[in-house]
Amino acid sequence: MDLLLLIGITLLLGQVGAGLLRRIKVPQVVGYILMGVLLGKSALNWIRPETLAGVTSIALGLIGFTIGSQLYFPQLAKLGKSILYISMLEASGAFFLVWFSVWALTGEVYQGLVFGALASATAPAATVDVLEEYKCRGDLTTTILAVVGIDDGIALIIYGIAESFSKVLFMPEVNQNLFVSLFEPVREIGGSIIVGALLGLVFSRILRFFGQKSERLSVTLAIVFVGCGLAEQFHLSLIMTNMVIGLVVGNLVPREVRRLNEVVTGFTPPIYILFFALVGARLDVRLLPVMGVLGIVYIIARAAGKFGGAYLGAVISHAPVVVRRYLGLALFSQAGVVIG
Repeated sequence: MDLLLLIGITLLLGQVGAGLLRRIKVPQVVGYILMGVLLGKSALNWIRPETLAGVTSIALGLIGFTIGSQLYFPQLAKLGKSILYISMLEASGAFFLVWFSVWALTGEVYQGLVFGALASATAPAATVDVLEEYKCRGDLTTTILAVVGIDDGIALIIYGIAESFSKVLFMPEVNQNLFVSLFEPVREIGGSIIVGALLGLVFSRILRFFGQKSERLSVTLAIVFVGCGLAEQFHLSLIMTNMVIGLVVGNLVPREVRRLNEVVTGFTPPIYILFFALVGARLDVRLLPVMGVLGIVYIIARAAGKFGGAYLGAVISHAPVVVRRYLGLALFSQAGVVIG
């Protein structure tokens, strides 16, 4: 099918699906994904993931920038202790609970380690889209954004450690060095912070020279695209790189970035529709039964670990009651760094 025709059909059906589900109080992202399932390999097979591959990078870059631009240092200072405790405990809670659950089910320690490491990651895309749709603000929203942003970095480190131990258990003849295994995730995180900070500084300095909305949108997209390109070129975290860009700009020129977010928000809906439609298109529902008991155990153990860890972290750090009750529910979605 012609690419432009496919994009047009996807945007139209995605918006229709979102509108229908909105009538019954279901977030629009579910409509986007369901239409992707219809157009993807589960049904019509019109959308092939490689056809719109660039959309994923653009969407994740914009999502990362959106997260960072809404994290202000005064708020982070107020909630910093809670964010740190929650981030560490929700990731480690999912890791340990899935590790032991899969180990108990399969009898293989290395399988438990791998699945546990994968369970620690949280995908921010759907969460951010829901927060934007309902225009959420406050301590809970700030904590969610910070936790899902930090989560990728924690997950990379956990995976580096788990992978090293798994190889020792599964392939004892291979000499594994823990420090070598940890170097890659640390390099990825550190490189993302450095590149993002430099681009954020440049962006904050040149932003005042562009007063028109169209100019600001173009410059913002240029910086985000450069961030995405450098992240892919040097194998860095795409979301974290752009999150740091947004964080730096949002705190150096907060008044400017608020107006900037209004402009960017008007541009992102079509990108999000295509992105989540691709998520649905990649899903082959015929394979769901294949996951069997292992898949069910993984889902339940991960959800329990995420929610329990987030709740425990919130209690220990004396986070607001609303954060204790609801933050864990925002951490169930998963993709992104896990697939990578």
